[in-house]
Amino acid sequence: MGLMNKLRDKTHIILIILILAFLATIVFEWGMDYLGLRGGQVTELGSVNGQEIKYADFESQVNFAIDQQRQQTGEDPDENLIKMIRDQVWDQMVTQILAEQEIKRLGITVTNQEILNWVYNSPQTLPDVIKRNFIDSTGQFNMAVYQQALTTKTPEVTKFWAQVEEYLKQTLLSQKLQSVITGTVRVTEGEVMQRFKDENIKASFDYVFLDANSVMDAQIQVSDDDMKNYYENHKDDFKREKSAKLRYVLFPDIATMEDTVATEKMIKAFTKDLKKLIPGDSTTYGVVNDNSTAKFTNNFVKPNEVSPEVASFLFSAGKDSVSEVIKASDGFHMVRLLETKDGAETFSNAQHILINFGTDTNAAKTKAEQIVQRLKNGEDFVKLAAENSDDASNKFKGGDLGWFGKGAMVKEFEDAVNSASVGSIVGPVKTQFGYHIIRVKGKQNKEFKFADIKKNVTASPKTKDAARKRAEDFSFVSKKGNLDEEAKKLGLQVVDIPSYVTKGAFVPGAGQNNSVIKFALEEEKGAISDPIKIQTGYAVYIISDKFPEGYYTFDELKVQQLPMLVKTEKKLDALKQQASDLKSKIQGGDINSLKNVNSQIVIQRADTVTVSVPSPQIGADFDFSTVVYKLQNGQISDPIRTARGYYIVQMRNISAFDQNAYQQQFETMRTAIINQKKQSIVQDWLAEMKEKAVIVDNRDKMFR
Repeated sequence: MGLMNKLRDKTHIILIILILAFLATIVFEWGMDYLGLRGGQVTELGSVNGQEIKYADFESQVNFAIDQQRQQTGEDPDENLIKMIRDQVWDQMVTQILAEQEIKRLGITVTNQEILNWVYNSPQTLPDVIKRNFIDSTGQFNMAVYQQALTTKTPEVTKFWAQVEEYLKQTLLSQKLQSVITGTVRVTEGEVMQRFKDENIKASFDYVFLDANSVMDAQIQVSDDDMKNYYENHKDDFKREKSAKLRYVLFPDIATMEDTVATEKMIKAFTKDLKKLIPGDSTTYGVVNDNSTAKFTNNFVKPNEVSPEVASFLFSAGKDSVSEVIKASDGFHMVRLLETKDGAETFSNAQHILINFGTDTNAAKTKAEQIVQRLKNGEDFVKLAAENSDDASNKFKGGDLGWFGKGAMVKEFEDAVNSASVGSIVGPVKTQFGYHIIRVKGKQNKEFKFADIKKNVTASPKTKDAARKRAEDFSFVSKKGNLDEEAKKLGLQVVDIPSYVTKGAFVPGAGQNNSVIKFALEEEKGAISDPIKIQTGYAVYIISDKFPEGYYTFDELKVQQLPMLVKTEKKLDALKQQASDLKSKIQGGDINSLKNVNSQIVIQRADTVTVSVPSPQIGADFDFSTVVYKLQNGQISDPIRTARGYYIVQMRNISAFDQNAYQQQFETMRTAIINQKKQSIVQDWLAEMKEKAVIVDNRDKMFR
């Protein structure tokens, strides 16, 4: 996985912070190479407690991270991913400086002798990024190669060891700082035992679920007094950070029809190049790697690993055939089929219509059966999917699920498809999600090797510049006049962001956009922003309200949040008696007897679940698991109240505590808990350091 993957991980450990900048400029391979800094004038991108962050240093690390991303995925990152990488590199550089400043303040040092002792006495414990330079033909660390390198005195090798020593110095400094921060971490035996139980005690149980949403809204009345009482009793739930409310006007920079046509034309121009490729001659594939976002791998690919449109061509094409331009969900493709072989696995292609259970399972089944009959009478599957399917991800795509292999679908669905012939209609098939009507479109065991010139349809520089210019003009005139009036003149929509913008918040439409957050929290009420680049274009924001740290007022919550919260609370109260009455009707100590009381009652089963890996229908719920995992075999619970409704559970089988397994896993689990606690402490320390620090961030002035 490599240390640079941490660059894209939101979990930061001090141990890797100080070495990031170092790694970003050095490639640890025998005969090392440097990624030189960008030329030109050094520009201050920002500062941390007065310590400068230079643009050249920042961009060097960003370029390194982008190269790593490109190597891992085989594709060039898009604009949004590049922005995310920039944000994460910035965060790492700020953290690095804060760590360095704290090391200096604490007087933490590393001696040359400590480094030499590590190099000469404990080479097996060196970081992998260093050890990988001394591997043999089996891929294992080779001590003989390592010792030979220690005695080699060429300028190249001498430079390499100087780099290694610097890297180890930074690593030891990081380790010492982390030890200071996390030195008081302790783990009790009780914590380890609870972790073991949560991961290893397996339970199978039957249950009835009474959904709060089954209580009709019309049955619930919410008064002002109800809301006031709830507000006072739950006031700590309504704490507020420093925040702001925003409204904005968006100027999209999405691809135009002109951009789409240009992309298609660009792809088509490679037809002759693809036809000229010589299979087996790696140099000829430069035309793919130089011009495609999907790099050539020379590996056989399974049909579920490509878009359905590309798969369709590959199944129908002959060897060395070159496709027309293929318009797929992931972009435009032009493909040359190089080789086909029989694979070990059979893949299926299907489309489906899903009918959720809702509150009436029988009604759902009846509806599904009716749809099956309509299909048998000749009605169009695509039309019926759009009109009836509850699977929003594909209902307007004819319910198309693409190609999938073993284990990709739930067992009932997979079994139904496997037993059906191509072209047949299957169902209704009952799964945990509802009733499925399935049309099997194809079955294949083929795998393919192909060259693919792929281009994503993106907005051209011309399109982006036009959007930015419109946003700039709008911002300029709005600052001199009125944003709403200017928007009305131009027929533009002003969008209200319903949530409050706080530090580190996810802003609807913009994500965790530092420029938006900075504007919202630092400017005054009524301020209008310059255009800010967000995911879908350029946005001009206005601050409609500002709020200090404290509590949300009753008046702020009484229109939306409080009515909903109180209504849910009342629905749960209404279900309490219903749940108690239902339990009292259980006969013979068997929860399944409730079917005799009411045929509409659905008895569900959770098989071999744990607290750590709960039933997907129930999810992780502390109130639920606290009660259920204390039940004995055959025991029926009292009604269990959760945030979603009430459960009545009968335990069918719960595994015993395995003392031997506990002893065997004790040390591993203890270490894992310690590391998690250390990680949490480090995160808290970083948050506190960033809160106290004076951080100047000029990125919004340099990147658009």
